[in-house]
Amino acid sequence: MNAKSQDILDVITKEVCSCANEKKDMLKDAASEKVQMQLGLCIISSFSSHEKEVTAKYGNVMEAEGAMEKLGGDVGIKMASVCPDVLMMFADMESESGEEIEEIPALTLEGKIIEIKPEQFLTVIVKDNSGRNHTFLVLTFFEDSNLFIENKLKKNDKVSVQYWEQEFYDAKAKDFRYYKVIQGIKKI
Repeated sequence: MNAKSQDILDVITKEVCSCANEKKDMLKDAASEKVQMQLGLCIISSFSSHEKEVTAKYGNVMEAEGAMEKLGGDVGIKMASVCPDVLMMFADMESESGEEIEEIPALTLEGKIIEIKPEQFLTVIVKDNSGRNHTFLVLTFFEDSNLFIENKLKKNDKVSVQYWEQEFYDAKAKDFRYYKVIQGIKKI
């Protein structure tokens, strides 16, 4: 199967995963800037081999403002499913490089559950005490996640939600946006 018959993003992602995996020993003790630069070079190397297909999908990524960042972001998102071990290895290298890691503060909101929607990821809508609706995603395991798994939380239950905000790619809107991700929940 050649690059034209596959989605070009899949082809580039597999090549970037392979390239990054080959560089892991060399980058073991490198600073995060060097790690990022090497990952970028892997993307550019693959892009160079498939420039025609990439241009057909993304336009001229070397000239269009933000196009290379979009390609890199799309490859990074795809790496999470194609080679999560390589992606995590690079994330671990970056965090072990001696740099201060900024901790994401946990935010808290109290309110009443309006709706629980089982979609690709569980979506929970909570109305706060001022009447505003907030949409939360359940993406990771947390201490009281069994409340969802065992259907112990229902519509109109009062809850306290601990969450963090993270930017993710919204495929429907074709843009990055911030989502509230639950990291803890208690019935009150």
